[in-house]
Amino acid sequence: MNNPYRDLAYGPAIALMASRFADREALVFGGRRWSFADVKAEIDAASARLVAADLSPGDKVAIWLPNRPEFIWYWLGAAQIGMVPVILNTRLKREEAAYQIEQSDSRAVLIPGDGAFRDFAGELLEACPELGQGRAALNGSRFPKLEMILLCEPTRQPLAVGRELAELDRAVGDVRLPPLVEDVRAPGMICYSSGTTALPKGAVLNHAAFRKAWDHGPRFHQAPDDRLYLGVPLFGILASINGVLTFWARGGAVILDERFEAGRAIDNIEREGCTVAYLLPPMLEQIVSHPAFSRDRVARLRTGLVASNNADIQRLAIEKLGMHEVFTSYGMTETSSACTRTFSDDPLEIRLETQGQALPDIEVRIGDVETGAPLPPDAEGEVQVRGYNVMLGYYNKPEETAAAFTADGFFRTGDLARMDAEGRLRFQRRVKDGYKYKGFNVSTLEVEAAILAHPDIRAAAVVGLPDGMNGEVGAAFVIARDAGERIDGAALVEFLRPRLAGYKLPAHVFQVEEFPLTAGTQKVRKFQLREMAMARLATMAEARDD
Repeated sequence: MNNPYRDLAYGPAIALMASRFADREALVFGGRRWSFADVKAEIDAASARLVAADLSPGDKVAIWLPNRPEFIWYWLGAAQIGMVPVILNTRLKREEAAYQIEQSDSRAVLIPGDGAFRDFAGELLEACPELGQGRAALNGSRFPKLEMILLCEPTRQPLAVGRELAELDRAVGDVRLPPLVEDVRAPGMICYSSGTTALPKGAVLNHAAFRKAWDHGPRFHQAPDDRLYLGVPLFGILASINGVLTFWARGGAVILDERFEAGRAIDNIEREGCTVAYLLPPMLEQIVSHPAFSRDRVARLRTGLVASNNADIQRLAIEKLGMHEVFTSYGMTETSSACTRTFSDDPLEIRLETQGQALPDIEVRIGDVETGAPLPPDAEGEVQVRGYNVMLGYYNKPEETAAAFTADGFFRTGDLARMDAEGRLRFQRRVKDGYKYKGFNVSTLEVEAAILAHPDIRAAAVVGLPDGMNGEVGAAFVIARDAGERIDGAALVEFLRPRLAGYKLPAHVFQVEEFPLTAGTQKVRKFQLREMAMARLATMAEARDD
């Protein structure tokens, strides 16, 4: 079947979706249910509130929300009328979030009110006290473009520029909405990806999200009656385009959890008859080890994905959850989620050992790491992607954008892989030094920069180490500023805690006198640091066993 969303931007795609599936159930959250007609009404209402707040097409609207329906309403409501939603990770520390708000030129930030799992309003005030003084004071602040904080619920924090969504409802009657965006190449959202650079970059994605979502479906034989359990964070591309939009594009329902808890996940999967689940490896482990778990309670699950390249983790999903049609894929923020995917009825070996073949109208090749030139089948090189799905560029970073593409327009992912003669991708590792912890990208350069803020440390190098269900964890090697000075590893982690999100904190700290360096360029040989770390940990384990 031809892709009905092929040439549709967000607004027209939402309208088509709602007309096709009007009375079908689209979303379940916290005991409430929305049909597709309800979903469109909520998205349109969000658009109206944003206009009532004096926001205009082209304005950046940061969304800093946990999993809740408002995330979806305002992401899609902003995009369909030409505003650009900026998606913020709710696990970011205050300064990390502040950097992204500032770098994206966000004019508004949408946050929860009091009662959320963290004090979003209070942290914004700490980052920028002028938010409590009024809009004029912001002109000389760290957020000169920011004009308002939009609140889902009231807050006790003294936000002079705070506006509750309920307050905006009183003004929507006089609102005239801008026309829906029709150009699928227009900026549709900004998502920050740390990758392996020192500072996060905002990938600007276009409006072709529904086209991409539709093409995910055939790889797992998606049907309108499929129901997705979604506990992974909406701020990730896995949950938004790969999750919500993939199921909505074909009339499927999404069962959304605000924050993952294994017992509640089991209840939702059983009660709602979920046929598909998207999980991170620790979620899978917590579900199968929970006292309330039994195979009967998840009997309708047939497929889904666990965000890991570890074959043992995929087997666990098959054996324990009955996800016999589990599939694997490869993608990243810059490629609007998956650009390759296996079929759920491929032989198990293919689904466990490869990330499948390219999706329709997307080119994936392996290129030489140095020159970018394409390589023959089975050669190891960098994954390169070209197609409608690739980001427009990194926001306000022209040099980084230029460096990210080959001369013939392929995006350089920074990942090493092989591709067989049938076009199946076999991921190897990152070209650079980043690693993934529980599905989250960690930039070793970002962690190293935070460590170097410690007054007693002269040099730092961070590497990723394999760690079972977690994927990889960080190991930090440090050199003291003064010879003979002892660096306390636990104290260093506490020093980093307010500076880095929890998933970026190193699990191990090793003090050394010097780093192994390359002969000519004097670069740190990080592969040797990995070997050193593994050897030290093995020795420590043996000592404990004795």
